[in-house]
Amino acid sequence: MRLRIIIHSEGDSMNDALGDLHNMVPHFTQVIHRVVNGSWVNHRKVWDTHSFILVYDGEAVIGCNEEQRVGKGDLIYFKPGDVRWGYTFEDNPMKCYGMDFKYSCLLFDNDDWIKKDIPLPIQSFLHLNDSHLFSRVLHLFQNLTKEWISPTTFNKVSRERAYFMEILNLLFLWNSSKQSLNYDKIRKVEKVSQYILDNYSRKVKLQDLADYIQLSQSYLQVIFKDITGSSPIEYLINVRINKSKELMKEGYQNIGEISELVGFNDAFYFSRCFKRIEGITPTEYRSTISSQRQFV
Repeated sequence: MRLRIIIHSEGDSMNDALGDLHNMVPHFTQVIHRVVNGSWVNHRKVWDTHSFILVYDGEAVIGCNEEQRVGKGDLIYFKPGDVRWGYTFEDNPMKCYGMDFKYSCLLFDNDDWIKKDIPLPIQSFLHLNDSHLFSRVLHLFQNLTKEWISPTTFNKVSRERAYFMEILNLLFLWNSSKQSLNYDKIRKVEKVSQYILDNYSRKVKLQDLADYIQLSQSYLQVIFKDITGSSPIEYLINVRINKSKELMKEGYQNIGEISELVGFNDAFYFSRCFKRIEGITPTEYRSTISSQRQFV
């Protein structure tokens, strides 16, 4: 077994990078809540870790290769090699949360561990001008800071990473949408997604989803596609197909029975959807995994 290292360039697609970043293993070197005084000065220095600063009150001038005046709602991202400096003001000093971190992205492929060096697709200065989004990100920073100073427990590391990964996902979405989305839409889409996951085995129509979230069908489709990249019904079908694959791995043989268990009333339509998504029929898939079936 070997470790291979792959370095992603800026030309790699955003979707590929985001997919690989979900396999990130972060390591925090500092997480801090900082209320600076009016004489605070951070002299120019080349930074050697990744770093976030989230300003929630006051003002400062922050340099990250270039200089900007920042205030409430601003998030600054430093990457290794960036030149960092800053200072604040006597009459309105900055209050912020910050973290320094490093990370690796590890994938397992063909009996090899692959370490991918993937840059974060986040610009140096972001302004979170959506109040719902800012409130959520601030809450996550607060929780991460509390967890950082807590005694070591069996779930300390997992909780820190969970807060961090949610922060990253929200920043990715905000940055990639050119900051045109709002967190209220994200919450609505998350609620519909959870409804689908809870009810995929039942008869679910687009109107049911729209009624559940109290939106028009057309508007629901627009915001769902903006955030997930698919329509609500496409998302529902993918959930059903994924569940059908799990059932086949568990030993279910009858395609008609499987299609009913995952919410398809028509086995032919189920097979057609399965082939469109997986590239093979359910029968062919069942044959390929029959020799791999294991007790879990």
